[in-house]
Amino acid sequence: MTRRAIRLLPVAVILGAAPSTASAALWRDVTATALGTKTAGWTNKVELADLDDDGDIDLLFANGGNYNEPGEPDQCGVWFNEGPGAGGVPRFEDRSAEVLGDIVGAARVIKAADLDGDGALDLVIGHTYHTQSRMLFGNGDGTFRDASDQLPQIRASVGDIEVGDVDDDGDLDLVLSDWGLDAGDGALLDPFTAAGGRTLLWINDGAGRFTDATESAMPAVKVKWSWELDLVDVDDDFDLDVLVACKTCAGSFLLRNEGGRFTHVKAGGLPQFTNNYDFEPMFITLPGDSTSRLAVVTINDGEQADAADPNSFREHIFVVGAAGKFTDQSATLFPKKENIGVDDNMASVLDFDSDGDPDFLIAALGDGDDRLAVNDLAGAGSFVLSTNRGIETGLVGTPGTLGIATADLNGDGKLDVVQSQGELADPEAVFLGDEIAADRAPPIVRAVDSLAKGAGGTQRVRARVHDNKSPLRPHDFRTVELRWITTAGKPSPVAMAWSGEFLFVAEIEAPPKGATAYTVCAVDAAGNEACSEPVELEAGKFDDLEGEGQGASDSGCGCRSAGDDWRASWLGLGVMVLALRRRARA
Repeated sequence: MTRRAIRLLPVAVILGAAPSTASAALWRDVTATALGTKTAGWTNKVELADLDDDGDIDLLFANGGNYNEPGEPDQCGVWFNEGPGAGGVPRFEDRSAEVLGDIVGAARVIKAADLDGDGALDLVIGHTYHTQSRMLFGNGDGTFRDASDQLPQIRASVGDIEVGDVDDDGDLDLVLSDWGLDAGDGALLDPFTAAGGRTLLWINDGAGRFTDATESAMPAVKVKWSWELDLVDVDDDFDLDVLVACKTCAGSFLLRNEGGRFTHVKAGGLPQFTNNYDFEPMFITLPGDSTSRLAVVTINDGEQADAADPNSFREHIFVVGAAGKFTDQSATLFPKKENIGVDDNMASVLDFDSDGDPDFLIAALGDGDDRLAVNDLAGAGSFVLSTNRGIETGLVGTPGTLGIATADLNGDGKLDVVQSQGELADPEAVFLGDEIAADRAPPIVRAVDSLAKGAGGTQRVRARVHDNKSPLRPHDFRTVELRWITTAGKPSPVAMAWSGEFLFVAEIEAPPKGATAYTVCAVDAAGNEACSEPVELEAGKFDDLEGEGQGASDSGCGCRSAGDDWRASWLGLGVMVLALRRRARA
């Protein structure tokens, strides 16, 4: 088995050695209490979700190795949160066998989402090395039933799966990266040398039965050994484009969504750098700018920082510019003194200090520290590494970090960290954010679409909502809803459903009587609230609305409220309606 070259781990550099400053670690290792045992097996990615709808966050681990060849089939990990115990430490129960039955394989990814439209979370597992992926439908109480026969019966080498409504029909579809390892004669190719595979698109019929639409809707571009893809609205048109990372290509790929069909954006789509392991989107405000822009952190595709260390690759930060194309702004936004370059695997975006802008955690392998990049764009003009090493661990350290995710696991309003471990070390890790700020920053309703024709003859409003956190999941919000502004009465708000990335959608039959405008309001997991500026309904134009939307209100302008302040803001909306104007997105 081939592995990335590593060095032995000196005690002084193992993640978990005492921070270089006297300050307490931001996150405390509670693995022994939280899990009660050391997990084993090669784990790739971690997913967080409330599987039993009890209000707390459960853990999912995608298990199966090895690095560039299949290991022994393994079962994924499903751990249910039983609530906090002594010291506020959450305790998790391993129910993998109960949930998954006899399902084993070489899984690189596991995702939780409502795929059959019944309101309960379902599971999809991406199996690699030319095997069949699996799906389980949830019953809403933490129990599941096998529904793998409703997936396309395709043997593939799935490196990643993303979930989102790519064809804008109101249900969640699947996009999958495929390594293309089948030699055609029953033999498996080495992902280092294989020609690669086409990015797969499986379309949902609304009830969780998927059809392979790759041939008709995806470009015939082969991607070699992709560990990551992301659904991201790159051009701010309220549909989901696809970013596909590639380890052994000349660079990564941008696939533009054009009405549910995708085209490969070649010139200027994504800056071309090889060896990319991850994308993570965020919205940043560049020095001198007044509005935020979409950016992505990429992992391990930068220049080699240490000539003696073949794995010391730096990261990149790409920023969306004109025409929805990315420019490389790494040198300014993440300079070399901060962008130190070790064998990294994944990033997770979060607002650790609750100051209203995104920071990011980097998950490292081997002798590199997992570390925190702090947003100082308003000061130094860049992201800077925290002088506090960020995550405290025990003596074992976490030298095998392949995945990282954040959520509030114990209900204290602070983001905690879960790591999946593989390749160099097996035990997963759970950390509590004891020393980070409690979440007091309101979410951001960045853009709201005009009322337009939706699926099945309904009317639709789409919004882009985030909380300076990525990946974003439905459990990151208590509610996202459309609220009507009327000349009389108080109509009920309309719940908005997550449709992928930072997008939410409301489907309605018709505006209520007397409605003159609407606003989109979001309450995050910690209870902070923000509302968009109102979007006016054009009198007499309702029946003539076109399906492509008619402009949008950009609420990235700072017009938001937190905590209980929204009540005062709501009282003033009646006055604001008289002066409403549609606002173009910045």
